[in-house]
Amino acid sequence: MCGITGIISNSQINSVVELVKMNQIISHRGPDDEGYVLFTNKEIIVAGGRDTAPSSWQAESPYLPKIEIDKVENADVSVAFAHRRLSILDLSPFGHQPMSYLNNQYWIVLNGEIYNYLELREELKSKGHTLISESDTEVVLAAYHEWGIECQHKFVGMWAFVIYDFENRELFFSRDRFGIKPLYYWFSPIGDLHFGSEIKQFTVLNNWSAKLNHQRAYDYLMHSVTDHTEETMFEGVYQVAPGHFFTLLVGELNKYEKKIETKRWYDTKYEEFEGSFDEAKSKFLELFKSSVELHLRSDVPVGSALSGGLDSSSIVCYVNILLKNGGKEELQKTFSSCSTDERFDERKWMDEVVKHTNVDAHFLYPKGEDVFKMTEKLLWYHDEPYQSQSAFLGYHVFESAKQNGTVVLLNGQGADEYLSGYGMYQFYRQRKLFIKFKLRKLMSELAGETFAGKAIKISELVLYSNLIPETLKDILRKNKSSTKRFLKTIDPAFFKSLYRYKNPPDIWKHYFDISKYQMSHDPLPRYLKWEDRNSMANSTEARVPFLDHRLVEFTMNLPVEFLDTKDVRKRILVSALKGILPEKVRTRDDKKGFITPEQRWFMEDFKGEFIDYYLKYADYSSGIINKENTIKYLLDVQNKKIAFSYNYWRLISFSIWMKVYHVNA
Repeated sequence: MCGITGIISNSQINSVVELVKMNQIISHRGPDDEGYVLFTNKEIIVAGGRDTAPSSWQAESPYLPKIEIDKVENADVSVAFAHRRLSILDLSPFGHQPMSYLNNQYWIVLNGEIYNYLELREELKSKGHTLISESDTEVVLAAYHEWGIECQHKFVGMWAFVIYDFENRELFFSRDRFGIKPLYYWFSPIGDLHFGSEIKQFTVLNNWSAKLNHQRAYDYLMHSVTDHTEETMFEGVYQVAPGHFFTLLVGELNKYEKKIETKRWYDTKYEEFEGSFDEAKSKFLELFKSSVELHLRSDVPVGSALSGGLDSSSIVCYVNILLKNGGKEELQKTFSSCSTDERFDERKWMDEVVKHTNVDAHFLYPKGEDVFKMTEKLLWYHDEPYQSQSAFLGYHVFESAKQNGTVVLLNGQGADEYLSGYGMYQFYRQRKLFIKFKLRKLMSELAGETFAGKAIKISELVLYSNLIPETLKDILRKNKSSTKRFLKTIDPAFFKSLYRYKNPPDIWKHYFDISKYQMSHDPLPRYLKWEDRNSMANSTEARVPFLDHRLVEFTMNLPVEFLDTKDVRKRILVSALKGILPEKVRTRDDKKGFITPEQRWFMEDFKGEFIDYYLKYADYSSGIINKENTIKYLLDVQNKKIAFSYNYWRLISFSIWMKVYHVNA
C-alpha cells in the first residue's frame, strides 16, 4: 500500500521541485521508503529522498537510488515518477519503487496489492521470466511484458498503477475493477499531465487554483453522492473510473485538453446461475474462503475491523479458524467502535464474536466533541467532503490499529452492495407486487409494520412505480415538506443549468441493476474512498475480501431468492457460514454496522456547538449555502420540527471543505 506521483510533459520539466512536493505531501501513505525516477531523452536518473530507507541506498539494483533528489540538477525531463512506500510484501530493498524490469525498459509506480502474485509468479517463471524480488510489483511488470494490457484480467487484488515503456515511450494507466485504490489526474494550464493517489498533491503545484465543480457540488449537497463519475468536486481534476485504463504516447499530450478518454476493461455481466441453492451455497463458501486466505498474504501483522455485523464477523471467524489450524490464534487482533448509548451500540454482537474466537479485541468509544476538533484535519485527508460521521469513526478504527502495531486491517466493506444488505431487494420485491396489484401478498410482506410505517412504505411504492408520470413524481418529491425546507438552504442561482439527479429506482429494471448501481455508482465508491483515506492517514492498509471479483461475479448472478427473502436477508451468506459464525450473530435480523451516535450529538449533546460550528465557517461557502435559512433549518431539525437526516452535516462540512482547500466558487 503506497502513494504514487507523476508528471508527463511536452514542454520538458525543468525542475524536480514540484515532483518532490507532490510526493512529500502524501508521506502518510508511505512512511517506510521514498523513491524517484526521471526520464530524459538521453538517460534515466534514479534518485532517493529524505525518507528513502537506508537499506535502499546500500543494495544493488538498477531501480535502487543512486543520487539524492535534491542534488539532481535541472534537466530536460519528459516523464517523472515518484513513490511513497508502506512496506507490506517483500520488506527488503528490492520492494523499492519506482521499480524497473527487463533492463530498465519498463518502469512502474504501484499502489495496492496483487493477492495472487505467488501463483502468477510461478506461471511467469514457467514462461521464462526472471524475477529478482519477492514483491507483487515486479510480477505486475512481468505480466505486462507477457500479456500487455490483458494482464489486468490476470490480477486478483486492488491497484492503481502507471507503467512507462521507456523504449517505446508509452504510458499505461490502470485502476482495479471496483476502484478500491484511487488514481487522479490533472492537466496544468500549460498542458502538463500530473497524476497521483490524492487530489491534494495538485495543490502544491505552481499553476494550481482550486475551482469548484458546480455540478458535483450540487450532487453532494442535494443528493449526498460523491465519486459516482470521473469528475471530482474540483474543476479539472478527474479520476480514472473503476475498471478503466488508458494509454498515451509521450509527445502526444497536445491531443488532450483537460480530460482523457479512458477505456473500460472490466464490467460485471448478468448470467443467472442455474444450479440448486445447496450448490450455490457450497460454491459461495469456497470462494469466500479463498478470498480471505489470499487477503491474509502479508509480511506484516494483519488484523480485522469488527463491527458485529455479519460481514466483518464472517471474516474474523474464518481467519480465526485458519490461525487456530496454524497454531497462531494468539496473533489475531480486532478493532471495534462502540457507543455508551445502547441505541447506537453493537458491543453485544462484538462480544459474541470475541467469545467465540478469543481474539485480542480492542474497543474504542468516539467522542462527539472531537468532531469539532478533527473535522478540518479529516477533510484535508479525505480531499472532498464526506456525508456522515461514519467517516470520522473509521479514522479512529484505523488509528487504533496503528497504535496497536497492526499495519493491515481486513474489513467487510462491499458485501452489502451485492448481498441485499441495504434492503433494496426487499423494496423491489414489494414494488413488483404493488405494480401487479398483488395486494394481499404485499400486506403480508409489510406485516409487523405500524400503520404509519405501512403508509410510508406504500407512498414510496407509489412514487417509484410506473403508475404515475415522471412529471408528477418530480412534483411529489419536491413538495415533501422536509425537501422543500432543505431546498431553501441552497442559493436558487446555484441550481440554474445544473443537471437534476436521476432517482436510481426509476432506472432499475432488474435486481442485478440494483447491485450494479450500488457497486459502481453509490454508495460503494464513496465508502471505498473513506476506507482508503482513513487507512492511509494512519499509514495502515485496508483490505476488502468481499470484493474479490470472483466472489462478486458469482453472487451477483445468483437468483434473487438465494440472496433475499421476506424473512432472511443475505440468505446465501447466512446459510454458508453456519458453523463458522456464532449462531446469535448468524441469525440476527437487524443491521447497524460501524455507526456513530451523531443524531444524539446533533440533537441533544452538542446542539449549540453544531450551530456555532456552522456559523464559524458559513461565509466560506461563497453564498452557495444561505446562512439565514440554514440556521433555521438546523434549529428546526434539532427541535424535531423536521425529521433528522444527514443533510445537516453536508451543510456544515461543505463550507469547512471550501475553507480547508481554498476553493473558489
